[in-house]
Amino acid sequence: MLEEYDEIGRLDDAKGIEEPTKLSQLQSEYLKELDIPSDVWNEMPRECQAEHIGSIKNRFDEINIPTSIDRESAVKDLFSHEIAETYKQIEASHDFIQIEQVSDVLADCKELDHGKWQQLEMSEKEYVLNDLEHKIAEIEHRPPCPVRIVNLPHRTFGGYNPETKTIDINSIYVKMSDVDKRQFREVIDTLIHEGRHAYQDYNVNVCEVHPRHSEVISWAETMEGGKWGYHGDVSTKLGQRLYEQQSIEIDARNFAADVLDKFEQKQTV
Repeated sequence: MLEEYDEIGRLDDAKGIEEPTKLSQLQSEYLKELDIPSDVWNEMPRECQAEHIGSIKNRFDEINIPTSIDRESAVKDLFSHEIAETYKQIEASHDFIQIEQVSDVLADCKELDHGKWQQLEMSEKEYVLNDLEHKIAEIEHRPPCPVRIVNLPHRTFGGYNPETKTIDINSIYVKMSDVDKRQFREVIDTLIHEGRHAYQDYNVNVCEVHPRHSEVISWAETMEGGKWGYHGDVSTKLGQRLYEQQSIEIDARNFAADVLDKFEQKQTV
């Protein structure tokens, strides 16, 4: 049986059809209905502009375009320059682009050469981590979080605090990172992992910039305790397992792992 595409959206379960790299004419026309002349846009309050960008994002979600189509490029082609620039500031790139860009940031950081890292004082390491977080936050279209090297319980690498919007990294492992490359990797992993939690928090509670709305909904469910009312009790093996299988943990763990894999590949070039 042939799978069918509707005029504007597409079926998620269509098989054997190569994903398009540009919008159809009907999709383009449907989106372009939301275009606003530059002079009118410039007179709009910023809150109204943000609301209108949200409407454009909702329409993208409605037509369910594949990840093979770059939304930012589509907006640039369809909308006024002012709208395209505002959209670029709000809409984050797809994960595979973010992963590439974040790994580039790591690869460009000379202090992440382990030999140079060993020579840094603790305060200098903290400065480097904060500088990296600023660059990563820019890629993720969210505010940067202060990164603190602090005393935490043993076997706790670090954490993101949604109240203070800070990223804490355990000083024990930062000290160990001088002599143990595995701990050095864990420090970087923790920075990326907890930064991803900051990204999730920003999308759920401040401004949705992530290009996949369904994932943000999943993160929101987890942050509210999930469908089973689970909030993260790790005092038992079952609790630890449930904690690790929450959508926000799977996402942060996979994102950090992919970034580190790319980073290590670039180090060997």
